[in-house]
Amino acid sequence: MLACKPLAFLRDTILVSSLLASGLLAYPASADSGVVVHLQGSTTFQERVLIPNQTRIETDSGVKLDVVSNKSIWGLIALLERRADMAMISADLSGEIEAARKTAPGLPFDQLKPYEITRSRIAFAVHPKNPVRKASLDQIARALTGEISNWKDLGGPDLPIRIVATQDGGGTVVVVRAKLLKGAPISAPGAIRLESAKHVIKATEQEPGALAIAQFGLTLNAKLPELETESTIEQSLTLVTLGEPTAPMKAVISSARAATATE
Repeated sequence: MLACKPLAFLRDTILVSSLLASGLLAYPASADSGVVVHLQGSTTFQERVLIPNQTRIETDSGVKLDVVSNKSIWGLIALLERRADMAMISADLSGEIEAARKTAPGLPFDQLKPYEITRSRIAFAVHPKNPVRKASLDQIARALTGEISNWKDLGGPDLPIRIVATQDGGGTVVVVRAKLLKGAPISAPGAIRLESAKHVIKATEQEPGALAIAQFGLTLNAKLPELETESTIEQSLTLVTLGEPTAPMKAVISSARAATATE
């Protein structure tokens, strides 16, 4: 005669069954299931989340990731045009939507759903020979608009400040514009605007007057000095879906969060 199962066991079994039926809990696909999730978007997301963790995310979720890194804005547009399953963005969704609307109005932005994976700090990097190591966020904001245009105004050499940043549409720039410029564009004369975060680092290594808006991790890896400020600026690294995520997408989101939580 079979022993009766404890009441707690039956209760938990019913709860799990209900969650599975509702889609709020899903078994990950098996590793050999052939399920592929296509990601497009932020290079910052790729550098911070996927490069160190993609193998673990794929193993834990049972899902193969097909990744195209360009910019947050292009990831969102690819998602909205159904050329990607999820977008990788590196700023708050509202800021990215505002930028994307200018490029592709009329898309179903109201159907986007964000799932934050982790957060990353933004660095204000300078050339190694620049002796300036501190600045206030207000001073940096004034440099971004051209109101402060020479390093001597920040206690450094008589040298023009050259803002170095990715082109508009990248999450790092979106966050800094929102935090320091109330969403206004970078308007400093002679700003160097580049395609990718790695290009920003390379240009900063070469330009003596550089003041770069850069990923902290890339700045650290390149051993570039950065300006100490009174507070830090962080960016949200987020996966975005169009409507409710499928079970494989949920597995990727869960596995990415777990992978970055243990770093």
